[in-house]
Amino acid sequence: MTSRTSINSPASAGAIIRTRRQECGLSQHALADKAGVSRKFLIDLEAGHERAELGKTLAVLAALGLSLEATDPIPRGSDHDPARRDYTQTFNELIARHDFEFAIKMLADYTTASLKAGRPLLQRSPRLKDPKWSAALAGITTYTAHRLGQPAPSWTRRIKPLKEAWMPAESYRHVREPMKQLTMSETPEEIAAMNVFIRERSLGTA
Repeated sequence: MTSRTSINSPASAGAIIRTRRQECGLSQHALADKAGVSRKFLIDLEAGHERAELGKTLAVLAALGLSLEATDPIPRGSDHDPARRDYTQTFNELIARHDFEFAIKMLADYTTASLKAGRPLLQRSPRLKDPKWSAALAGITTYTAHRLGQPAPSWTRRIKPLKEAWMPAESYRHVREPMKQLTMSETPEEIAAMNVFIRERSLGTA
């Protein structure tokens, strides 16, 4: 007998879609092309973005042979629960694959999950080899802690600010000067102190 599970949240839909895509051996680019959507939309959808358009979501589900009443059980476990995700492993894997666009999405995921959990989820250093991403996570962890009225984890104080200004978005696309100026003006001070610049709204907390 086939079990049936209702998809009742954006996170549930995203978890099922990402798991089925991986089982089908499809890259995000391949699935996006097959469904006729952009890769950016698919990234947001897999991450459980709450504003995903229904029509495009249905197109992605159809491309994977899924419907809103899925025959697949909703994936469980730390990989699909932001509060239990191993962010050290997640960021190390994404950076090693140069999947910077999704890594930026995970910065927002880490921030919102930490705020919801009531504490920064990275209590220990992720020990990333890339100093830019280490600085970004240290700044965001400090920002999250201050938002919660807590001291930042001690590892954040061991990460040195970058010598030159850096925007994570520049890892995968060109950022025009007007957007650079806007991003710098809307970056929380804890993150800017690390010489990393990402708009507060991009973290989903503005």
